[in-house]
Amino acid sequence: MAAFLLIHGAWHDERCWELLVPELAARGHAVHTLTLPGHWNRALPSYQISLRRYGNAICAAAQQIGEPVTLVGHSMGGMAISRAAEMQPKLFDQLVYLTAYLPRLNKWTRMRSLALSDEKTQLWPAVQTDWLRFRAHIRTERASEVFYHDCPKDIADQAVERLCSQSGLPILEFARITSDGAASRPMTYIECLQDRVISPELQKQMQAHAPFKEVLTLDSSHSPFLSQPTALAEMLHGIVGGRVSKQRTASLRHAKLAERKGVTLPPLAEAKVG
Repeated sequence: MAAFLLIHGAWHDERCWELLVPELAARGHAVHTLTLPGHWNRALPSYQISLRRYGNAICAAAQQIGEPVTLVGHSMGGMAISRAAEMQPKLFDQLVYLTAYLPRLNKWTRMRSLALSDEKTQLWPAVQTDWLRFRAHIRTERASEVFYHDCPKDIADQAVERLCSQSGLPILEFARITSDGAASRPMTYIECLQDRVISPELQKQMQAHAPFKEVLTLDSSHSPFLSQPTALAEMLHGIVGGRVSKQRTASLRHAKLAERKGVTLPPLAEAKVG
């Protein structure tokens, strides 16, 4: 069993994971979700919301879990988990970027710059900006086709109803990952081939600027946790390898890996966490 902490993206909250949570739990994992400050029932003025505040909230949640967690960030959540892992990397067993934005290794990066560089995104016509409050909203009539086009209609409709406004500050804030921080954790990217928010081309570009141990692919929209929760759960289960995170006991898969490579690997129980 592994412990997962799932971090949503812009305009969303922790309810977006409700189909994925039971799928992961059925595979023996402990699953935790978090609504970031300023979203849904944690409303705040825009000027009080930042990547640092997101990072602090994620670190606090991880500390409450009490063991190193596999941290999953979706979309803007990739910037948030990067900030958290830079702050306290030893809280996290590994990082999973689910069709997510992320900073370059050792280079200060803004999500805004990444998004504006995406020539094939369909996001911008769906965004309505409230400049007075420095917040952005998603136009209801465009939300499904951009975020949820491969989801069942009832699920997509509910997801649209749940969308909230998004502060612009975290999108404008600079972030980076370093070898001693986030990049010291094993990193996996899950790319989504039908994504209309972060194009597959931009996903590939971001993958090239970070030390990912592997890149996995889903043929889905920007929201596979709603359109393909079973497939996504299987992928996440495979990433953690079915490990028992507390006892770290050697698994059959670990033994087979050693046999295939013809080497002697230390049992997982001896592996150092963080």
